[in-house]
Amino acid sequence: MRPAVIAVAIATVAFCLAACSSSEEAGWTYAPPPTEVAPSGAPSGEPGSPAPSTGVSPAPSEPPSAPPSAPVSAAPSGSAPASAPASAATGEVVTVSASNISFEQADLEVPADTPFTLEFMNKDASVPHDVEIRDRSGAPVFKTDTFPGVETRSFDAPALPAGPYQFVCTVHPTMIIDVNAT
Repeated sequence: MRPAVIAVAIATVAFCLAACSSSEEAGWTYAPPPTEVAPSGAPSGEPGSPAPSTGVSPAPSEPPSAPPSAPVSAAPSGSAPASAPASAATGEVVTVSASNISFEQADLEVPADTPFTLEFMNKDASVPHDVEIRDRSGAPVFKTDTFPGVETRSFDAPALPAGPYQFVCTVHPTMIIDVNAT
């Protein structure tokens, strides 16, 4: 009986090798869901957005221009925080960095009444972090994407009225930076 098991194993391996080395393209039927955001703002494949691409696009002859970004306004107290994906830089750049599951800055100053670019450097390999801006009452005003490091992303932060704020990592709530908008 043992030679039969070995023969089946050898035949299975030979079949798999032949299938993997075939020069014809496989007829896959599964395509992962799109992860890009269409120019309409709707996720790719949603109504009102163009159909997702199925082929490889040729390289553009000139670099794509960044879409115009509208400033994100601060959310009123008690409502969900405004959130913006990484985008083109606007205004002053305020850099925040996370390492060893803590922010490297203890306190910061940001411009008051002016939108700014929040550059967030996550230096913790494979550890997710984000930055949520909270007003003096603790209400969220703005939140970045959560992403693992090592990576740096820039976000368009809203204009903050003068006063005290906190930058908090919602994944690790003990990570806090005292911030003053002046």
